[in-house]
Amino acid sequence: MFRWAAILFLLFIVGCGQNLEESQGHTNRQDIMNMGLEDDPSTTPTNPRSIERVGDTWGEKEIRDQMREAALTIEGVNVERIILEQDNAWVTVRVEEQLTKEEHEQWSEKVAEKISNAVPDYNVTVKVNAQ
Repeated sequence: MFRWAAILFLLFIVGCGQNLEESQGHTNRQDIMNMGLEDDPSTTPTNPRSIERVGDTWGEKEIRDQMREAALTIEGVNVERIILEQDNAWVTVRVEEQLTKEEHEQWSEKVAEKISNAVPDYNVTVKVNAQ
C-alpha cells in the first residue's frame, strides 16, 4: 500500500510540477500566428526591399538606371537600350567613332565589365553600335 501511495505521489509531483508558461522555448498557437506581424503596423516598414517600396529603393527602373550610370562612366559611350529578362541584361550602346572588329569586342568587354561591377546579379551582354 505504501508503494502505491509513493508512486501516486511521484506522478502527482511530476505532472503538476511543470510550469510551462516560463519554460524556455515554449510557444503557443497565438505566438506562432503573430510571428510575421509587426509590433506597430502604422510605421513604415524597415525592410528596404518590402513590396510597399518598389520603385523607391529597388525594381527594374532602378537597376536600369544603375546600369546606364555605370556605362556612362566610360567616355564616349551613349546607352541606347537596356533589356532585362530574368538574370540576363542586354545593353546596346553607341560609340561616336568608327571601330574595327577588335575594337568592337574591346568596347563591348569594357562596358560589360563596368555594368557587371555595378549590378553583379545579371549576365550582361553588350552590343556596340559605331558611327
